[in-house]
Amino acid sequence: MSTRTRTPSAAQIRWMNAAVVYEAMRAGEPCTATELMTATELSRPTVHTTCDWLIAQGLVLEMPSDAAQDDRPGRPARRYRSDPRAGFVVSLDIHERRVTAAVADLTGRVCGELSREISTDSSLGSQVTVHGPAIVRDVITTAGIVPEAVWQVCVSIPAPVQSHAYAPSTAAQYRAGTRGLITELDRTLPWPVVAENDANLAMIGEHWQGAAQGLDNAVLLDVCEHGFGAGLIINGQLVRGSTGIAGEMTAVNLLIGMGPSGGVPRKAAQLGAEAVGRARTVAGAKHRLPANAGRLVGLADGDPDRVTTEMVFAAYDGGDPVARRIVNRLGAIVARPVAMLSTFLDPELVVICGLSAEMAERLMPVIEERTLDLYRRQFAAPAPRLSLAALAGRATVLGGVRRALNEVEGRLFGSSHSDRWSAASMRTADVR
Repeated sequence: MSTRTRTPSAAQIRWMNAAVVYEAMRAGEPCTATELMTATELSRPTVHTTCDWLIAQGLVLEMPSDAAQDDRPGRPARRYRSDPRAGFVVSLDIHERRVTAAVADLTGRVCGELSREISTDSSLGSQVTVHGPAIVRDVITTAGIVPEAVWQVCVSIPAPVQSHAYAPSTAAQYRAGTRGLITELDRTLPWPVVAENDANLAMIGEHWQGAAQGLDNAVLLDVCEHGFGAGLIINGQLVRGSTGIAGEMTAVNLLIGMGPSGGVPRKAAQLGAEAVGRARTVAGAKHRLPANAGRLVGLADGDPDRVTTEMVFAAYDGGDPVARRIVNRLGAIVARPVAMLSTFLDPELVVICGLSAEMAERLMPVIEERTLDLYRRQFAAPAPRLSLAALAGRATVLGGVRRALNEVEGRLFGSSHSDRWSAASMRTADVR
């Protein structure tokens, strides 16, 4: 087997140099060639040549020379600054009941964000084509950005997006609309579109600006409405698998008793209804519940059909022993996929995402306790470090911003997964 290293071409070297120099000045502060040389370890001629190329692309500005800031004799040093508003990206987050869109400049700074509740629709494709374009155009207009300045859109959807062969099970009917969705998005939106799984984007967001910053191995467990999903960063790379379903956890939902329509909130209400039903059965022919039946039974007025997730946690806060058992069981349910992912992948951190703030406050201590208990009883290894998502409900939309920027930079500076487009071609692309 040959071990010869492939030598990059001159064009590849130029793209790599441009990416390194552009990254060094991404913060937007003016900098000199000397400062860029220090940051990039490139030579002075290479830095100047690269900056000239970036200026020609419209990505970098040459600032007026200021002799007062340069105490050296002779010609003042050239100063450069990235132009964050040379282009923009949009992140579109699609959920069953809500759509969110954010527009950001080339540094990732969000310039505008909108979120709207929508009526539940069994067709994900319908949601994307009806609600998606409208909110994207509105957020762009609100931010004062012309459509021609948008270079990329990233769309988050709650399903695998890479596979052409994977057919979602009947347990995920809502997600069955993803087949052909990318084609429909390309037809509907007048900009380049990339679609990505929502848990993957939440992981990207937390890795970029949240709890997993600086880590090469991290897992995000999305405790979502339909059960569990996961976003995986291993050895610094997002893991999608051969057909895009890495992180899909339907089998885990079934194994731990969540059921095909699972989800921790629904499970809480289900367990609460069962407990109230048992209490009413015990009351039997008396037709009256005892005064000491418990706070949960009282909140539901003894009717299992009236039990909600909020009632269960309100009873938990009031010290109801039945509600405490339910919360302990929920913690054990979440601890199992945490332990499974950790033993398979050995991450530095497991980020828990998808819980409401109120639910997370009550469940996280129990999840940590149950995870430790699992490791003590079954695994000869230290338990993983756990953290709530630092970005909370914005992890996915911010991950979409970062994913869109990755696409832009891949096309600008060269990538094995992207075509190489010049910034000028992006700027002058026809917008329908």
